[in-house]
Amino acid sequence: MSRKVEITVGLFMVLVICSVLFLCFRVTDPTSFISHNSYRVYAVFDNIGGLKARSPIKIGGVVIGRVSDITLKSSDNAIYKPYVTMDIDTQYDKIPSSSSLSIKTSGLLGEQFIDVNFGLDQGTELELDQLDAPEGAKNTTSKDTDKPPYFQEGFVINNTKPAMVIEDLIGQFLYSVGGSSDKDKDKDKNEDKNQDINQDKNEDINQDINEDKNQDINEDKNQDKNEDKNQDTSEE
Repeated sequence: MSRKVEITVGLFMVLVICSVLFLCFRVTDPTSFISHNSYRVYAVFDNIGGLKARSPIKIGGVVIGRVSDITLKSSDNAIYKPYVTMDIDTQYDKIPSSSSLSIKTSGLLGEQFIDVNFGLDQGTELELDQLDAPEGAKNTTSKDTDKPPYFQEGFVINNTKPAMVIEDLIGQFLYSVGGSSDKDKDKDKNEDKNQDINQDKNEDINQDINEDKNQDINEDKNQDKNEDKNQDTSEE
């Protein structure tokens, strides 16, 4: 094999390796090749499900940032809640502060991501809640600027919706189905019981009627016999 062929094969292998590495980085972080400038915001959730660091943040299906860190923060009454740190691309700096966040799943068993839902009232004041906020976290209201407030560095979002856990939904469905089956069984038992009670009542009523009827017939027969006997005695 000539040296020229070896160099060509070597360059080709280097190109293949670089392409594979590029695709790997592209898949793991699609936004890393768009912009490295971002601002950091925070959000408090009741339940984050399977959300993890590097999970995407989307608006209308478009990735605008990534989750950088997830921790637990406690309030004064010792209630721990997931505290999510998010880095959003600086080109998306006009997100109204009244917007809400929800955790959704891509497909049935896909990865979870944070979906940003635009709010209508852009003059809503955001509160830090009772949780200990990291340094730099702050509130910005319409008093700070003449323009409507937007997400910016240090914002803490409390208007969030917890993740829908598939296991919990399946458990609730199975419980409801099982509860319905038990109710149907109880209903059938009650119907059978009521039917037996009604049947016994009807039998008792019919028996009483027959007894009364037989008694009346016997009384009539005895009365007729006595009348005939008295009549015969009178004739004699």
